[in-house]
Amino acid sequence: MAAAEVEHSGSSLPKKLATFALCAIFTLSLIYFSPPLIISSTTNLLSQFQTRARARTTDLSTHLPGVAVWKQCDYSDGKWVWDGDHGGAAGGGGSRYDSENCDMKMTYKCVINGKPDGGYLHWRWQPASCNLPALDPAAFLRLLRGKRLAFVGDSTARNQAEALVCHLATAARPVTVRRDEERLGRKFWRWAFPSPHDVNVSTYWSPFLVRSEGHSEDYGMAHEVVVLDALTEPWASDLAAMDVMVISAGHWFPHSAVYYDDGEIVGVHGRPDMNRTEMSAPSVYRKVLRRTLEHVINATMADKLELVVVETIAPAHFDGRYSWNHRDACSRQRPYDGDVDGEAKVGDTEAELRKAVLEEVAAAATAARRRRPGLRFEVLDVTRLAAMRPDAHPGVYIYKNAYGGGPVPETAANDCLHWCAPGPVDTFNDILMQMIAGG
Repeated sequence: MAAAEVEHSGSSLPKKLATFALCAIFTLSLIYFSPPLIISSTTNLLSQFQTRARARTTDLSTHLPGVAVWKQCDYSDGKWVWDGDHGGAAGGGGSRYDSENCDMKMTYKCVINGKPDGGYLHWRWQPASCNLPALDPAAFLRLLRGKRLAFVGDSTARNQAEALVCHLATAARPVTVRRDEERLGRKFWRWAFPSPHDVNVSTYWSPFLVRSEGHSEDYGMAHEVVVLDALTEPWASDLAAMDVMVISAGHWFPHSAVYYDDGEIVGVHGRPDMNRTEMSAPSVYRKVLRRTLEHVINATMADKLELVVVETIAPAHFDGRYSWNHRDACSRQRPYDGDVDGEAKVGDTEAELRKAVLEEVAAAATAARRRRPGLRFEVLDVTRLAAMRPDAHPGVYIYKNAYGGGPVPETAANDCLHWCAPGPVDTFNDILMQMIAGG
């Protein structure tokens, strides 16, 4: 399910985005495949959420938040603080789980792959106006007892889902109950946490949320064909089975593409060879997201669905000073300081993609209050906190013991998009738990 999800939008893009695109074509074809392992490891559970998962109005620093507390906290505004002594306690410092035996793509297993700088494990996200408790696996399973959680989108959705399943496996052993293998690997996975939990976690590969053909399905094809009005993806067929839906997409939209709507070509992106209207990646994403959320609201069979969370884009960190396949393309070993490092500034494309999520989810929430009482829409805004973490990508360490402890050659494939697990991706799930609990 990994995707070539880095910026590319034709000759008009800055050099940095073009560099990202070159990386996507080669790097992600290398990192896509990795055989699964059976989850067998069990670690000590985190203590923060041992109290009942249904708590609603207690102290946020030790329990789940009430609705009022949740709405008052902006988790997207904060800073990364060193937390090297806490070993995975509240807030995210240290390694929370051992990924070695997890049912997770090998690319994300940075410790096993020999990534030497373990400092990325010891930074904790501290919101400016509140505290963010670490996800407690046992409490999460209690919170979702008898429910189905689905991650829909590109390979960032898969990255987050696999990290979550690995973390939850420290409390209960999951069973892989469905695995669809297709041309690009894992398109659909479902893990079940058996009784007494009866919790299912699924991933749906749908990088454009609507039907598409091209490079996202076959790396031998150079461009995308995206059918903007074709909500025929598997996730749409399975809405009736979902209780919580997490959408994480956006990285594929800057790729060159031809767009169809109502059977006609309505525009292109990054296709100067075609005499068609140029459409920006954010404008297309906005259109697709709007139709997706409208479809969810209007889906009368989806009466189980309680919460839709749309995640903002987490920027990649390919260093524009180097070629995409240079060993230092993403070798930084510390987070950016948002107040000091100009490099942490979010690019224009990412900013517009984020804006589309904020505005379209707000509109969907308003519509749902009128037409679907009980269905909540939330934004999981990770753009800024993710932009500050160039240190926590796999980089050149995308295979198990790839370099045997020796020096890394100057030319090497890099993954500067996805996240090491454990790593900052666990903070995404910390916030997700607060959203689920705050309903």
